[in-house]
Amino acid sequence: KIDLPSADVEGVKVQIRDVLGLSSEEAFLVSAKDGRGVKEVLEGVVKIVPAPVGFIDQPLKALIFDSWFDNYQGAVVLLRVMDGEITPNMMIKLMFSGREFEVLEVGVFSPKRTKVSRLGPGEVGYICAGMKELSDTKIGDTITESKRPTSAALPGYRDVKPVVFCGLYTTDNAKFEDLRDSLEKLQLNDSSFVYEPETSLALGFGFRCGFLGLLHMEIIRERLEREYGLDLISTAPTVVYRVTTTKGETLVIDNPSKLPDPSQIERIEEPYIKATMITPERYIGNVLQLCQERRGIQVGLQYLDPTRSMLIYEIPLNEIVLDFYDRLKSRTQGYASLDYELLGYRESELVKLDLLLNGETVDALSIIAHKDKVQSRGRQLAEKMKELIPKQMFEIAIQATIGKRIIARETIGALKKNVTAKCYGGDISRKRKLWEKQKEGKKRMKQLGRVEVPQEAFLAILKTDPN
Repeated sequence: KIDLPSADVEGVKVQIRDVLGLSSEEAFLVSAKDGRGVKEVLEGVVKIVPAPVGFIDQPLKALIFDSWFDNYQGAVVLLRVMDGEITPNMMIKLMFSGREFEVLEVGVFSPKRTKVSRLGPGEVGYICAGMKELSDTKIGDTITESKRPTSAALPGYRDVKPVVFCGLYTTDNAKFEDLRDSLEKLQLNDSSFVYEPETSLALGFGFRCGFLGLLHMEIIRERLEREYGLDLISTAPTVVYRVTTTKGETLVIDNPSKLPDPSQIERIEEPYIKATMITPERYIGNVLQLCQERRGIQVGLQYLDPTRSMLIYEIPLNEIVLDFYDRLKSRTQGYASLDYELLGYRESELVKLDLLLNGETVDALSIIAHKDKVQSRGRQLAEKMKELIPKQMFEIAIQATIGKRIIARETIGALKKNVTAKCYGGDISRKRKLWEKQKEGKKRMKQLGRVEVPQEAFLAILKTDPN
């Protein structure tokens, strides 16, 4: 921010040099607010950025870098031409799927969509080719000409894989189809978002959704609620675990309820991240404590200036997905920042924690936790459920279990009804008969009755302190 009275331009230059290792002498000072430096940065782009390398006489080779769905024209594909040229009426081929299409429209953004007769090497624009399916427009795929295809696709294409999963359900099961339609429309605009139907005994029909990260998950859910008017329940976010069974098989688990029996598990691996946090120096103790509570391994600590520090930790992604960012902000009064990147998988001592209501497992409340934390987590979860589940006409037993071992229990007492209110005096045996009849009735209700779990109970699992 060079246009603010409090801007410390020289101080930021020093940080760029020390932290990023870049020469701050070549930095452009630009303000879009008042126009300072705009001319210089445009001239710098022409001078510094190398010209496109490509040949118009070579076979067409173009990179897809974005797409969205138009109700009338199908997929609108943004691309950059590397070699050759693309024109209307040309038959093109997508090298990932092998499908062929006829180009209906070619254009550029300036800034509105403007039709052009061709796109050549180095040029960026869009095409419409009547693509109706999401699988036709993979980000990073290569487009070539059907009649004269290129010999090799552009390097670097990888199918995007989600790293965070959660279940999405509607509060009203009658709106299941509305949720399905909304997810389909979102996926047409966001190919990195994936989903598949799933069924929960507690929540009914819903979808298991995969996201690139926490922010991606929050944006998708917010769009579903705001743009499509859906009232949603989401299960606790989880990561993708790799499980090696005693038979040597490798399973990919994105839902705690799919975890095999402990006797069949040889080892479990979980993803780790490299977290980089920048915080004011006075909060560094709070951040160190938070990272240690979340099983973090300190990799680096650097003082950027006398008032700010940069901490680098390796932390299990499972410890980040619930509320790490909120707690980081809370412990630093909002001043800390967090950036992270995936490192890979490491073996960990993990177990599945189940919650039982009157002996029945509530699958949507199952979580995977580290064995050192599972005892306290189970106790907290059972206590929270006792607060939130309303009393019934029968007693409710809440049990947190690991396999067949119960680690925590809470009991919700039955609602009481004075069945002897109509008895005035007389023989005590009459009252005893009524009490025994009530006792038998409650026992029968406990066997046949189904405990209704309120929506707040599923949200509580997101707020339960995992430390």
